[in-house]
Amino acid sequence: MFGLSRFLSSQWPEVITFLMVLGRTSGLMMAAPFWGGRVVPGLIKIVLSTGLSVAIYPLVKTAAAPAGQATGVSMVFLVLALGGEILLGFSLGWSAQVLFSGMRLAGHQIETRMGLSMASLIDPHAGGPTAIFSLMLDLMGTIAFFALNGHHILVHALASSYTFFPLASARLDLFPALVNSAAGIFAIGLQVSAPVVVGLVLSDIVLGVVNRVIPQMNVFLVALPLQFFFGMLLLLFSLPLVGWLLSDRLAAIGSELSARGSVAAGGR
Repeated sequence: MFGLSRFLSSQWPEVITFLMVLGRTSGLMMAAPFWGGRVVPGLIKIVLSTGLSVAIYPLVKTAAAPAGQATGVSMVFLVLALGGEILLGFSLGWSAQVLFSGMRLAGHQIETRMGLSMASLIDPHAGGPTAIFSLMLDLMGTIAFFALNGHHILVHALASSYTFFPLASARLDLFPALVNSAAGIFAIGLQVSAPVVVGLVLSDIVLGVVNRVIPQMNVFLVALPLQFFFGMLLLLFSLPLVGWLLSDRLAAIGSELSARGSVAAGGR
C-alpha cells in the first residue's frame, strides 16, 4: 500500500496526464455511434476507453508536456480540466452521432406520411420502443459506418485532436459550436426523408384528383396500401443518399476539428 502511494507520488504528473487522456477518450465513447448506445455494456465501454487511452498516451505525453507538470496544481483546476477533456471527447463523438439522430428523425417523418407512426419495435440502442423505419435507417447507418471505416476515422480524429487542443486547453467559447451542430439533425433528417415525403405528398394530390374525377371509387380503401408500396419504392431508390450523407459527414469531422482548433489557436 505504501509502495503504491510512493509510486503515485513520484509519477503524479504522468498519472494526471493519463487521467486527462482517459477523460477525453471516455467522452468520445459516450457519444460515438454504436459504442454510445445501450447495446454496448458499460464494462465494454470502460475497457475500450482504457485501451484507447493506453495506446494514445505515449503520443500525448511528449506533445502535452506542459500539462503533465501538474504538481502543485489545485484540485479544482484538475477537476475542471478533466471536465473539459470529457466535453472535448463528447464533441468528437457527437459530430458523427448527429448523422444517426438525423436518420432516426427522417424515419419518423417517413412513417408519419405512410401512416405507420403507431407501429414500433424495441430498439436496443434506445432501450425502448422505436419506429420501424427509424430503427431500419439507424441499423443501415451503423452498417455503413463500419463499412466506411468510420470507427477508424473517429480514433484518428481523437489522436489528432491533441494537435489542436492540448491537454487542459478546453475553453467555454468552443462549446456553442457543439450546441449549434444539433441543427444538423434537422438538416440531415430533411435530406434523407425529402424524396419519400415529397413523393407521398404528390401521391396524396393524385388520389385527391382521382377522388374528384371518380367519386364512386373508394379512395380511402386503396390509399393506405398504395402509399405504403409507393413509399417503400421511393425509399429503395433514395438509399444511396444515406451512404453519400454518411461518407460526407465522416469526411467533415476532420475539417470541423481543424476549424475548432483554429478558433482555439486564435483565442490564445
